Amino acid sequence: MEIVTKKEEKQSTLLAAGIRMCRSFQQWIDREELKSYDWWDIWSCRYGLWAKKLYYKNKLAGAPAVLPMIVMDIFWPSFRRFFATKKMYPIGHAQVGLGYLNLYNATGDKNYLDRALKLVDPLLQMASPRAKDLGWGMKHEWMTVQGLVPADTPCNTQTAYAYEFFVALYSITGNEAYLDLLHKIAKHVAQDFPEWRTGDMLVSSYSTIDERRVINANAYRMYMLIDAGLRFNNPVYTEKGIATLNYILSMQSEDGSWVYSEDQDFIDGFHTCFVLKNLFKVNQMLKNPSPAIARAIHSGLEYYCNHLIDKHGLPVPFSVKPRLVLYKYDVYDFAECISLFTLTGSRRKQLAGIVQFAERKFQQKEGWFLFRLFSFWKSKGVPYIRSANSAMFLALTELIKSEISRIDQPSAE
Repeated sequence: MEIVTKKEEKQSTLLAAGIRMCRSFQQWIDREELKSYDWWDIWSCRYGLWAKKLYYKNKLAGAPAVLPMIVMDIFWPSFRRFFATKKMYPIGHAQVGLGYLNLYNATGDKNYLDRALKLVDPLLQMASPRAKDLGWGMKHEWMTVQGLVPADTPCNTQTAYAYEFFVALYSITGNEAYLDLLHKIAKHVAQDFPEWRTGDMLVSSYSTIDERRVINANAYRMYMLIDAGLRFNNPVYTEKGIATLNYILSMQSEDGSWVYSEDQDFIDGFHTCFVLKNLFKVNQMLKNPSPAIARAIHSGLEYYCNHLIDKHGLPVPFSVKPRLVLYKYDVYDFAECISLFTLTGSRRKQLAGIVQFAERKFQQKEGWFLFRLFSFWKSKGVPYIRSANSAMFLALTELIKSEISRIDQPSAE
């Protein structure tokens, strides 16, 4: 299936690379049917949960407990097959679905729309039974600094991609069934999460059962609430979204960075991208956006490019580390960097090098993307949809859509 003509491919190295990578990836997901193991499998088994809990209580005492799992994961990642099974993940379906819709919008090929539509029912079947209306969570148990979060506990980091998927489907098809789904998601997002107000600022918990105030999770909530408030003319949603925006702006440091949460002060690449992308989307949504949003985006991009891109022009995992980090590069950082630079139109020349590196070093001959690269070990790896194959596919389709638009409008150069 041709996305563009050979002549058009030659006009853009970025476009040609994106097309090659997406074609190869599609062949892999067609074989695997969006099922995979997950990086978190080792931390959601009984031993992994115990080791993580011990580590969070006392790093010195917990380090010997988590170390064997880390070593096994680096040198023999396929060992998880002895205690875990391949699963489908809602974020995987939503991101791949959004990717197909990007390709449909870019090419007009109805096959991509049909592929996206086939993901709707499975995605709805994966919705959390713990949500009062409609929301999604992780498909595994996970231990946090505040305790255990059960599988399928709704969280906005997962729900936001389903929300955006249905926004895109409604935009293309005009089918009001997707509006009904958006209504249900917005009600869940607005009402089901513990939240705290301080003046004109609002912050919510990461999930519906914990009290962690995580910046990127609130950025996703901000995006959904503001979109729903404007879309449905609901002032309650809009006010909550703006108040959440105020919180996110208040949490930005003077150097332009955001820590991960109020109780974890590390600064990393892909979570920074999440915050910046949601701010950028909201800035485009609002009719009269505050100049403070533009300043925050500019400052955040400057920090990101200066501290989370290395001397080779490649995205790195952390600028402030939470612990000893053994890997050099993470595919999630690459996926979100490609997405961020494409969305904001930033660093085009640098983007080309990042995409080429991802194709050369991360993508395997079967089409999937390796999770992490180590400087001391050439890991064969195991494919994980959620970390971060579906995110990379989505980013590449955003790139393809953007590059085709540039071809159609050469004056935009």
